Amino acid sequence: MMKPEIIENLRKFGLTEYEAKAYAALVSAGTASVTAVSQLCDVPRSNLYAALESLNKKGFADIQQGRPVLFKAIDSKIALREAERKTVEDLAKAREDATTDLEKLSKEKSADVVPALIWGLRGINAVETKIDEMVSRAKKEIIINAPDVGIFGDTTIDELRAAKKRGVKIKIATQAESDTSRLKQHAIIRIREKIHGFDMVVDDRETLVAPAFPVVAAWVDNPEMTLQVKDFLNLVWKDSRVTK
Repeated sequence: MMKPEIIENLRKFGLTEYEAKAYAALVSAGTASVTAVSQLCDVPRSNLYAALESLNKKGFADIQQGRPVLFKAIDSKIALREAERKTVEDLAKAREDATTDLEKLSKEKSADVVPALIWGLRGINAVETKIDEMVSRAKKEIIINAPDVGIFGDTTIDELRAAKKRGVKIKIATQAESDTSRLKQHAIIRIREKIHGFDMVVDDRETLVAPAFPVVAAWVDNPEMTLQVKDFLNLVWKDSRVTK
């Protein structure tokens, strides 16, 4: 009896249930005919030959022509490593293609659609993802008011670095005890004595406001409301001191 875990794990490498069962049986049998493999797994005989041929195309089995046709399992370390590599490559290409197509759809949306005024975000991961999205869309300016910029993860730092390379002006006001070492080369930093919440404005177009530790936040994609927040952040900026 094959352990269900074996079949479940094999399917994560792009095999169908029948292919996973046939490969496991083939590994057990070594070199075997369709008849021999059928005696080791519960794949219908009518589907087994097609499953074995598919394993050959996917790099999991060799075929030896003759009477009968024989199949031999390729070493699992080699087959699974190659399947993993191909899966990673396919996912990367799918991500790039999907991103390109979805960005086209976004640009083609009707200009008559009125943007939602406020979107609520809950959970640190959701807030961090939205911050990264906002930074990735920035074309001219990013203004951030944050008690502690140490909350920024690696992905946010990477997005800020990329924004700086695109020529985006980045201004960050934070408290003296905040660790700004990873941001100094990407942003203009100023210090304030006390900051009670997290605020961020991008390109006079969208803003995010949150408590000091942003596990919940409100995202606004309305330019008029965004400008109100920007006016406040500009006052904060003028009242902050330049770092040495």
